[in-house]
Amino acid sequence: MVNKSSRIFGLFVLILGFIALSMGMKAQNVVRNGKTFTEQKADSAKSRGTKTDYLYTDKNGVTDTIYLSKNGNAFIWKVSKKTGKRYPKYLPKVTEQLGTKKDK
Repeated sequence: MVNKSSRIFGLFVLILGFIALSMGMKAQNVVRNGKTFTEQKADSAKSRGTKTDYLYTDKNGVTDTIYLSKNGNAFIWKVSKKTGKRYPKYLPKVTEQLGTKKDK
């Protein structure tokens, strides 16, 4: 007969497995071209933002276009010197001046 502690342990392992499985699942955008399947990147608001007509000039004189996130936060796109990846640099003072911040 199985004792109570091994039942609890089994239930714990089952729950952990379910959590791990659900965290690993994500929707994939796959396009078929003949016999080739290609995964497409997700088209999210974070990855593109809404382009504005405003420009931002930093202290080094570099001018960038200002974008707005879905929550109304102003940001510019920067490229990391170390990794070469693009990331948003948020501009809280610009967001405040534009008055675009949306309440949650």
